Amino acid sequence: MKLNKKFVLASILSYSLIFPAGICGAEPVRLSLAESIHMALAGNESIESADAQREAADHALQAARRSKGPVVSWSSQAYKIGGRNYKSANDAHDAYGDPHAGNYNSVYAYPDSGRAFIGGPVTVGSYAYHNTFANSWSLTVPVYTGGRLEGQIAAGRYQLNRADMDMENSRQTVRYQAAEAYANLIYRENLVQVAQEAVDKGNTQLELIRAQFEEGAVAEADLLMMKVTIANYKQNLVNAEAAVSIAKSTLASMVGLPQDMDIEPLDVFTYEPYDKDLPACEAYALVHRPDGLAAEYDIKAALARRDAAKSGYLPQVSASARQSITGNTPFRSERSNAWEAGLNISWNIFDNGVTRENVRQADASTRAYEARARQMRKTIQLETRSAWLSMKAAEQNIAETAGAVKQAQDSYVIAQVRYEEGVDVLLAVTDAQEKFTQARSNYLTALYQYNLSRAKLEKAIGVPVAFDAQRYKVAEEDGASSLQALKKADVSGALAETEHE
Repeated sequence: MKLNKKFVLASILSYSLIFPAGICGAEPVRLSLAESIHMALAGNESIESADAQREAADHALQAARRSKGPVVSWSSQAYKIGGRNYKSANDAHDAYGDPHAGNYNSVYAYPDSGRAFIGGPVTVGSYAYHNTFANSWSLTVPVYTGGRLEGQIAAGRYQLNRADMDMENSRQTVRYQAAEAYANLIYRENLVQVAQEAVDKGNTQLELIRAQFEEGAVAEADLLMMKVTIANYKQNLVNAEAAVSIAKSTLASMVGLPQDMDIEPLDVFTYEPYDKDLPACEAYALVHRPDGLAAEYDIKAALARRDAAKSGYLPQVSASARQSITGNTPFRSERSNAWEAGLNISWNIFDNGVTRENVRQADASTRAYEARARQMRKTIQLETRSAWLSMKAAEQNIAETAGAVKQAQDSYVIAQVRYEEGVDVLLAVTDAQEKFTQARSNYLTALYQYNLSRAKLEKAIGVPVAFDAQRYKVAEEDGASSLQALKKADVSGALAETEHE
């Protein structure tokens, strides 16, 4: 199933981790979150790999289906032959040529009477046995396989269903990774702004202290302390800028751009309350996670393979027709020409326990897949719970840190005024500034963690990208093929038809 790379963004734009577009300054490459996700989905190697694996599963299913049809085969042999077995025939050929009715009359005598009579013409000669050419054609159609072919077809169908789920899971993973990389870049750029403002405030404070020092109003120690503080602020700024560069390279790689590309995000962090509670999220995840449904299809495929293995207990019936010819020259039949048609029935009455062991192996594989499916359900619940709780914790932190920013800002202003009036020491100013900077960083971190946890939650519960996994499962259980189920579950409007089905 080929995914149209000019993806319709309907499903992506409905993705609730959307940061409203802001207006940013000059060039480089300016990307919104939706554009970044679109580009990542269009060119990601893991999606390409999943698409190829889905195609392989489709061809495997087609091969299993075609196994129920007729098989026409041809075989041919050409040999140089000789030896004593053929000497007399070759001598007759040398003397008389190929077999023919000769003008030779045989004379027969009756011993008792002494009378004789002349018989009729006789066939003389022989074919030359120096070469032999044989050709045979056969037509075989399976009539009854004891469920072997049916089991193989069912297993192939479920493996194709699983490949569809793997494909959707890859898309959802890539969407989250792109959202994570985009959010991280916004977060790192916000921290650069905070670090830059700390440096700017420090320089402004330094100029004030220098002027007061020249007037003899403050001690040189205050001047030196402020220079050390600014050096620390600059170090934080350098580290923050390096983190931005890494974040840009990460996002560029994710969306398929050169890693040295300068990317400017157009969106900003916002806070929008999430309307689903934890039980609702867990219930949604258990029926919509594509990797959870993929585990269920593994069980169904294993059961189908077990049914195929049980066919060893039953007879195999096929219809066949065959013709064979043999001659001295290619595709001639002067030596032999025969045909046959009918039914072939075979039954392994005793196979030394091979079928029994194959069935037991299939049973064990089924139990293994069932255990993995149960583990997957636990994993889905844990990932959903963890993401939801992290989101709620970040939500509370947003409210707390927003108030702290206002308080820290007021404290900084008061400390600065008190220092300028000579009421307080410089340490109180720098301490207030550091707390204000930390409060702003904490607020941005809480906002970043909320949006990232929300994206992680929607990945954990299986919010669709191309198709709704639950609707796909319902359609498949109603008898729809893979392609039909994809069309019924499509949420993007961009699913292309497969070559088969």
